[in-house]
Amino acid sequence: MAKRFDESDRLSMDIISGSMYSLNFLRNISVAIIDQNIQDMTVRAFHAAWLKKAKSTDRSVPYCLGSIVGYLYCGILLSKECWYDLLPDEPLENAPPEWGFAGAKYNSPKKPKPTIKYVVRRIRNALGHGNIKINVPHNLDYRKDEVDFERRILIRFYDEDYQDKSDVFDIEMSIKDLSALVKMFQSFVYPQIINGMEKG
Repeated sequence: MAKRFDESDRLSMDIISGSMYSLNFLRNISVAIIDQNIQDMTVRAFHAAWLKKAKSTDRSVPYCLGSIVGYLYCGILLSKECWYDLLPDEPLENAPPEWGFAGAKYNSPKKPKPTIKYVVRRIRNALGHGNIKINVPHNLDYRKDEVDFERRILIRFYDEDYQDKSDVFDIEMSIKDLSALVKMFQSFVYPQIINGMEKG
């Protein structure tokens, strides 16, 4: 039986391609920065030349959904599990706005008043199992609309405890709010890790 694919598969391919595109661009511009032969080239001229060589369209920009999703995966999933114990046990409803939870919609039947620590851990679980859904509005071209797309693209994370099927959790947040969450996570946890390393 043939596997059926849908728009979510197209979006996944687009995200992966965008991530590879962004990394390739960063590699090339890093080389260009130290290349004495092109020291007077503007960023726009470099981008145009790079697009031509890459046979890409003029709408392609390095800061895209692929690079952002890669940042989210790296910032949340690749963090060590024990780091999550350093997060505050403050209820989500009392979380300062810098954490990015103000506009979040969540469902947490087993823990109706989840904490920051609990929510970030469940988001990590969802990422680890690939239980995310990205919602890009039909009238939004994130390649062109670099200002609005972070606010309008929503990511839904779903986590289920496989030993207790009634223990489910889901949350939907904008890319803008998720980026704020990753930054706060790093700024909250890193100093504690560094302090622990210095003491150890």
